[in-house]
Amino acid sequence: MSAILQQLTPLFQPRSVAIIGATNDLRRWGGWVVDRPRRTGYAGRLYPVHPREAEIQGLPAFPTIGEVPDQVDLAIIVVRAHLVPQVMEQCVAKGVKAAIVISAGFAEVGEEGRALQERTLAAARAGGLRFVGPNCQGIYTAAATFNIMWPTTPQPGSVAIVSQSGSFAAGLGSQLIARGIGVRACLSIGNQTDLTLADYLEYLAADDQARAICLYVEGFNDGRRFFQMARALAPSKPILMYKPGRTSTGARSTLGHTASLAVEDRLVDALCRQAGLVRALESDHLLDMAEALAAAGPAPGRRIAVVNGAGAQCVIISDTCDALGLELPVFDPETQRRLQGLLPPHAPPPRNPVDLGGPGPDPTMQTEILEAIARLDYIDGIITSPLTLGTGDGLSEGEVGLLERVTSLPRRYGKPLVLNGFRGAASDGPALRAYRAAGIPAFAGEDSARAMYAMVRYGQVQRGG
Repeated sequence: MSAILQQLTPLFQPRSVAIIGATNDLRRWGGWVVDRPRRTGYAGRLYPVHPREAEIQGLPAFPTIGEVPDQVDLAIIVVRAHLVPQVMEQCVAKGVKAAIVISAGFAEVGEEGRALQERTLAAARAGGLRFVGPNCQGIYTAAATFNIMWPTTPQPGSVAIVSQSGSFAAGLGSQLIARGIGVRACLSIGNQTDLTLADYLEYLAADDQARAICLYVEGFNDGRRFFQMARALAPSKPILMYKPGRTSTGARSTLGHTASLAVEDRLVDALCRQAGLVRALESDHLLDMAEALAAAGPAPGRRIAVVNGAGAQCVIISDTCDALGLELPVFDPETQRRLQGLLPPHAPPPRNPVDLGGPGPDPTMQTEILEAIARLDYIDGIITSPLTLGTGDGLSEGEVGLLERVTSLPRRYGKPLVLNGFRGAASDGPALRAYRAAGIPAFAGEDSARAMYAMVRYGQVQRGG
């Protein structure tokens, strides 16, 4: 086990947690971080620490962490900033090896806060303690079912989130959960005073259950090591990044948010390409990309076919693919003749995209068309509307057979399929569940093209491009 894996195990797999600054007031941070683990499935030991209270939320409380009778894996620190260096010294004396400093009021507010931050770091390093933050929102880790990010239990999944913004981390995780994707880990990292992006990357890259890593980055405290680490790890696991602050106004905002210095956006873009990072230019794109890669993995190339029952969607998706650098090859004459024979008479010529001639197309016809396109050696992936099947909990035997043919296409031909037409768990049903079980992600509008772009881009990364 590498040093960073050993150091971060108490953070991602804590067996016991002390909350320093715990309170009975559920309107405050010190109340949330006691209440949430208890209500969302954490099976380890919780030790509230408060100088005057004998009991916090029904649990015995201790005046200092030094008086906790057992070993503590992880300390959650939610006291005022000027007390944090002293508390960190107490954690070191207790033998704690990992901490999360939620408290704000450090380098992000000026020189006085920066001095407190440096004192906190010095105290931690003197005792070999590694910590997250300060100025952060906490963690969810499925490895220990430990959650201080959300008021309800998240669904375990395969996407890991590391974010300098706590609200962005919580919001992105909530949206993934709403889509039925689930989260492996979600971590708000704040000012990165001790542990940095590169450290979290190294740990999560070794976690086989984290299939995609999402980063929200405002600045690079250890930029050279981060990009070196990303370059080494990206071929084995997709790393997606959204970095705001692309304008001078946005860059100024990041300085006041997490004390992050601006980096010229063109340089960030070039470094991402060299390191194999898949970059999202909008925050919503990060979500689509993570969902697609966690579900389906990479595409073998950038040559895409579009099949849809709505002509407008054919145009919209084609435009978005083109803007993202994806290619829609014109089908060869023989394929066009074959597809035309399957389509209704009023359908336009099937050059690519293929307009199925209106909403609610015949599912047998669409299945035959998708199968014919999947066989083409010059097509690397397909974006299509879902089959028009019966509603309710049951499908006919014939519909089940058609669905099985379509959901097996990626496995049989080695080409990803992305659905255009569903949005999230609100459209849940037997068909959508079957698509998801087969690793076929579902989106609405242009999101389907952005998802395919992520799969294509990551395929390029794996091939060294």
